[in-house]
Amino acid sequence: MLVVLSLGLNLQWGHAGLFNAGVAAFVGVGAYTFGMLATGVVVADPTYGYPGHWGLSGPTDLIVAALVAMLVSGLLGILIAISTIRLRADYLAIATLALAEIIRYGFKNARSITGGDLALSSVPRPFALYAAQGWRSDGVFTLVAAAVLLLVLVMIGYLVRSPWGRAVRAVREDEEAAEALGKNTTVLRLGAFGIGCALMGLYGALQASWLYVILPDTFLPFATFTAYVVVILGGSGNPRGVVAGGYLFYALGWGEQEIKSLVRLPDWLNARLDYLLLIGIGLILIGFILFRPQGLLPERKYVPKVREPA
Repeated sequence: MLVVLSLGLNLQWGHAGLFNAGVAAFVGVGAYTFGMLATGVVVADPTYGYPGHWGLSGPTDLIVAALVAMLVSGLLGILIAISTIRLRADYLAIATLALAEIIRYGFKNARSITGGDLALSSVPRPFALYAAQGWRSDGVFTLVAAAVLLLVLVMIGYLVRSPWGRAVRAVREDEEAAEALGKNTTVLRLGAFGIGCALMGLYGALQASWLYVILPDTFLPFATFTAYVVVILGGSGNPRGVVAGGYLFYALGWGEQEIKSLVRLPDWLNARLDYLLLIGIGLILIGFILFRPQGLLPERKYVPKVREPA
C-alpha cells in the first residue's frame, strides 16, 4: 500500500518538481471519506457527539467509496494548489506542512463529523462476507491491494509517457522555456498535484480498510517522511524505482521484526530497536543522497530519435 502513496508523491515531486510536505493531510481526507461511505448507515449519537455515517456497503460500493475518496482528495489538492502552486521549494513545503497539521487537528476536534478521538470504527474490508477475519481476510486484502497497485502502475506509466507527462517534466526542468513553447505551466502543475493527491486519498482508503479503524493521530508528518524515503531510495521520477524503494523500505522493517523474533536481545536493546531502525534508515538515506542521488532505478531520460539525413 505504501507504494501507492509514494507513486502519488513521485508524480508531484519526481515528475513535476512540486515539494508537497502535507501528504498526511490528503491521506486523512481519503481515509475519512472512504470510512464515512463504506461503514453503512450509522445513526448519529448526540450524547457523545459521534457522527452518523453516510451509508454504503458491499464490494461494489467499496469501489465507489474509494473512487469518491480519490475525487475528494484530488479536488482538495487542486483547490489548495491554486493558492500555493506558485510558491517555490521550501515555501511550498512550509505551506503544505502547515495545511497537514490544520487538517489533522480538524479531524481530531470535529467530533460531530469525524468522531474525533473516539475513532471511526468498523471500516470493512473487500469481500468481508467470504473472508471475515484472520489470515484469509489478510490474504484477500493483499490480493486486492496488489491489483490496485497494478492498475495504478499502468495508469502512471501511461501518463508519464504521454505528451502530458513530457510537458510536466519540461515544466520541472525549465518552466520559462516551457511557457515560451506555449505550455500552460499552471494547468500542468495543478493537474500533477491533483492526480498525486487523488492517489494519496486512495492510499488512505486502503489503510483505513486494512486497519478497520481511523484515528486522527494516524496522519502524522511521519507519513510524509516515509513516502519521501521510498521515492528517494527507489529513484525519483521512475515508477518502477518507487516500487523497488517501497519493497526495500518494507524489507528493513521486516528484518527488524525477524531479528526480534529469532534473536534473544537484551531488554535495553530490544526496547530501542525501533529507534535504531529509524537511525539506520536515516544513514542509508544520507548514503543514497551522497553517493547515488538518482536512487536504485534512475529516471529514464527521454531522447528523441533523429532521422539520419538521406
